[in-house]
Amino acid sequence: MSDSKPAKYPLDPLAVARAAGLDRCVELFPDDVIAAAQAAAQDRAELPAVDGAAEPWPPMHIRSAQ
Repeated sequence: MSDSKPAKYPLDPLAVARAAGLDRCVELFPDDVIAAAQAAAQDRAELPAVDGAAEPWPPMHIRSAQ
């Protein structure tokens, strides 16, 4: 990373990865886990707001099979 100081996160990316069952990844590749969290946060921040929706895609609806 080119930044001299780490970005501040509301959640610890390593703790989130461990909670997701990625203990081995955190153990072997902690820098990569943090880089992935930074990339995901940046991508999420760049998504346009969609009518105040929390998700960037419309909700899924179940259709009846007839």
